[in-house]
Order: sequence, then C-alpha cells, then structure tokens
Amino acid sequence: MAREGAPPADPGPAPAGAPAGGGLAPGGPSTCLPCHAQVVDEWRASMHAAAFTDPQVRAPGQSDNFTRAECIPCHAPAPIFAAGIEPGARVLARVERRADGVDCLACHALESGVAATRDGLAAPCAPRLRPELSTEAACAACHNQHQTHDEWRASPAFAAGIDCADCHMPHVERTGPEAGAPRRGSSHRFPGGRDREFALAGLELSARVEGRELVATLRNTFAGHNLPSDSRNRALDLVVTLFDARGAALPPPAGEPREPGCEAGFARVRYRNPYRASGQPSTQLPAGQASELRVPLPDGARRARVELAYKLQPLLSDREAHWTHGLDVELPPP
Repeated sequence: MAREGAPPADPGPAPAGAPAGGGLAPGGPSTCLPCHAQVVDEWRASMHAAAFTDPQVRAPGQSDNFTRAECIPCHAPAPIFAAGIEPGARVLARVERRADGVDCLACHALESGVAATRDGLAAPCAPRLRPELSTEAACAACHNQHQTHDEWRASPAFAAGIDCADCHMPHVERTGPEAGAPRRGSSHRFPGGRDREFALAGLELSARVEGRELVATLRNTFAGHNLPSDSRNRALDLVVTLFDARGAALPPPAGEPREPGCEAGFARVRYRNPYRASGQPSTQLPAGQASELRVPLPDGARRARVELAYKLQPLLSDREAHWTHGLDVELPPP
C-alpha cells in the first residue's frame, strides 16, 4: 500500500496496442536525440522538462506530490493531438515516462509519425505538416487552465498579431552536423515565469508626487497576458518604503493587514491569481493596463523607494524575493 501523500505510481510503459499517448515511442526525448540533439538540449534547460519533477511543483499547496491528480494532465501530458487542440479541448494524462514532463512527443506525436511545421520533410520519424502546431492553439489545452489564453485574446498583443511563440519560442540559429549549414529555428527553452528578467520585462514602474501623496504607477506594457501569469502561486508586490531625514525607514500605519513574509515597506499592493477554491478575486495586472498605488505622505517622510518584489510562491519571505525596478524619489518638505 502506498503511503499517504506519496506521488501516484508511474505505471511504466503502456501495453502493446495502447492508444496514442499511451504507447508511442517509449524512449521519449531520447528517440529524438540522433537528429535533434540541440533542440533536446534546449528542452532539457526548460521548465517543460521539469514539469513533473520540479520541487516547487510537487510542494504542498501546489500539486502536493501530484496527489492532486487534476494537475497530472498538464504536467505529464499525452500527445496534444490525441485529444485535439480545438477550443475547449483538454489534454490527457500520460501513463508512462511522467518524469519527462512536457516532452517532445507531448507536442509532436501523432497516431502515425510526428507533427511538423513544414511540409516536404523526409526523416525516420515520418514528419507530417500540421500547421496548427505553430499557432497558439497548441498551447491552449494546458495554458488556458488558468485563463492565460483568454487573457491573451483580450490583450493588445492579440490585436497586433503577436502570439505565444513570438515571445516564448524566440528564433535561434543552430549549426553542427545535425543542422548542416546555419539554420534558423525556434528555441525550445520556453522562457517564462522562472526566467525573472524575461517575466518582468513587460513592466514599467514610475512614481510622482501629487500634493501630499506619492503616486506609484505600474504598467503592463509588453506581456501578452496578465502578470504574474498562469501559476496561481506567483506573486508580484509593488512596495513603497518611506525614509525620514536620517535615512531610517518609517513603519507602516498601525493596523494595516499584511500577509506573512510581506513586512517590508510603508505601503504595498499585491498582484496575484489566487486559487479558485480560496474565493479571493484575481488581482493580476492585465496586458496593456496600469495600476496605481497612492500613498499619503506623513510629515516625517523625506525620501521614497519604489520597487517590485517578485515571488515564485506568495508565502516566501521578502528576503527570498527578487527585488527589481527600483526608483528613488526625493520628497518635498511638508
């Protein structure tokens, strides 16, 4: 009997004759290595490769070692074409090689051969053109579970014809025996929320003084979806710290509620998509929109520090946050 809280057992290779996603290419990514070693190396450096093994994914409060079985389909998916990628489709859970996470075959495997984005290719894996593989529809079955795809459709990026791959699969040039002459392709490293500079590149922070108020403004100027996106556990805090004439930080107003680990700053606001079961509303910052934090200035305030604290888990302490976008503002005397 499995101990309580143990991850679901990996049943191993599927029996012969299993449907697509159950018994295709049991070698997984190793099947692709002879022809696509550079692409596989990119994938190995991605969070797709760690989707089932990453400690933060397995942590209590997240998949809880995948005892939350509803998390498995997106973290160890069967080939997306097995269930279809039309609007509203959901991926199926893979029954073998779950430790490979979101692997090559999850996106490329077909009942016969593999899906390709170009026609006329000849290779042992029998590539077949599936144009929809290079569209956002290929991402939606997993990434719209937390409405990221819907957020994109409501964003300026959608109106401008910019989709998921334009940002998350940037163009790269590959060389070497498998590529022949330098050949342009799309990176399979899939930078996202764990790449902090990438995740925060679409934010603009500014501050101004209006009378006896400091107004801090955060704009989501570039990202094609809400920020922080997708994961219900990421948190982005806009923090304002006030200092007196001696450089000492002023304490926050008495009685102001703070979540654990969020003690720093005179004033702060949190952007986050909480768990649906919590009943709390999302406070994410939508694409193309701005948010203001207005801070009344006490008489002793002489300088302000305005910055962002990015946390991969909301209960991390401020010491464990990634602090960025810092601005220093001199305040007029009262």
